[in-house]
Amino acid sequence: MNTVKAEVAQLEKALNALTRHPQLIRREYWISKIGSLLEQTELSAQDRLRLHALRDLPGLRALSPALSP
Repeated sequence: MNTVKAEVAQLEKALNALTRHPQLIRREYWISKIGSLLEQTELSAQDRLRLHALRDLPGLRALSPALSP
């Protein structure tokens, strides 16, 4: 569980930095990464909410209709 929490925190930090530099965003990679983490059953409710918020960042939402809750 701690590994997943650390991975979510690392993803959150990276995406927050990338939103300040949108030219660096590789949308397909991040959408895939978020999707694979959301599929994990051991996610806490807090981590699931954090991932949904990250998925909804500008620029990612338009390309990720398959990730709807």
